Amino acid sequence: MLLTVEEAQKRILAHPLPIMPTERVSLLQAWGRVLAEDIVSGDDIPRFTNSSMDGFAVLANDLSQASTAQPVALRVKGTIAAGHPSAQSLAPGEAYKIMTGAPLPEGADAVVQSEWTQIPEENQVLALAAVRPGQNVRPKGQDIQRGEQVLQTGSVIKAPIVGILATVGRKEVMVYRKPRVAIIATGDELVDPGQELEPGKIRNSNSYALAASSLAAGAEPLIFPPAADTQEMISQRFRQASSADIILSSGGVSVGDFDWVKNVLSTEGSLELWRVNMKPGKPVTFGTLHNRPFFGLPGNPVSALVTFELFVRPVIRMMMASHHWQRRVLSLPLYQPFSEVHDRRHYVRSRLVQDGDRLYVWPYQKQDSAVQSSWREAEALMVVPENSGPYRSGEVLPVILLTTDS
Repeated sequence: MLLTVEEAQKRILAHPLPIMPTERVSLLQAWGRVLAEDIVSGDDIPRFTNSSMDGFAVLANDLSQASTAQPVALRVKGTIAAGHPSAQSLAPGEAYKIMTGAPLPEGADAVVQSEWTQIPEENQVLALAAVRPGQNVRPKGQDIQRGEQVLQTGSVIKAPIVGILATVGRKEVMVYRKPRVAIIATGDELVDPGQELEPGKIRNSNSYALAASSLAAGAEPLIFPPAADTQEMISQRFRQASSADIILSSGGVSVGDFDWVKNVLSTEGSLELWRVNMKPGKPVTFGTLHNRPFFGLPGNPVSALVTFELFVRPVIRMMMASHHWQRRVLSLPLYQPFSEVHDRRHYVRSRLVQDGDRLYVWPYQKQDSAVQSSWREAEALMVVPENSGPYRSGEVLPVILLTTDS
């Protein structure tokens, strides 16, 4: 009996997966990695009360009655630029011209923005509107307070997080090491890119597509030469790959005369699951080989990538202790009808379409597991339950987003 996708995922993720060791890297090297330490701020952010506008630092009480009909005149003591605090305090009836981000002078409690002022003469400003205390002012510690935990272990370091780390003064951070993924395609027919194609041969696209998918998931791919369709050669390649953290093969997992991957796995490791009730990707295999998690993915290019998304990517993320190993799933209406009905759950390559204020999912027409061109603009996998359909435009289905990383 075929396993459901959920049953297969549960078995795989229940497997005792090793957590990668940690290493210290620079901020730019940290992008895309998973944080291996809690980050606590040693400063208030901002460190000082400052202006959020170009304007004039004032005492709000001075301008309580200010309006365009009754402007209030203030004496301008000087100009405060960002990075140059004033040593003098502000008294009633006075103002400082101030730039965005500049420290508020002592005594000031508000900023009247430039658009609400007029300059009738040098060293004088007319305020044309009232301001309340704290208006156009960023208080000390408004964003982050000293001693506050800013980030926690397991956070994915995206571009804005790099900015936060720099803001709190971190030049380097501890992250989990990238899992090394050994990638081995099997098949006598495979020829690497750049080599001449002889009759009956095809190019080895799986190794490179899976390597790119591994990079996107945060891993370090190691591409091995394709293995010929013999048990001895496949076994040899798998032994060569045993220095990696994950072993990943494509092809040789079905029921053909030359599908040796399961035999090698059963003989030299442990076969823990085979065949899942899904399309594409039914003959996916998982087990342990040379004390490493092992995935045997189908040889069809689309099947290999879909099963990578559903089964391999979560393991890579979990081995880096990421809190965010699942892709985001939305429920979206169909942009056009979808008529295919299968006895297996179907993961349909699709793109997203914005029509007015609604987001739709638009499945590609060609869904054969060997049609790689359907990936060109694919942004999602639409999930069609087994034995369901056909579906009309506007009917809602779950959609796994491929364009956002958790």
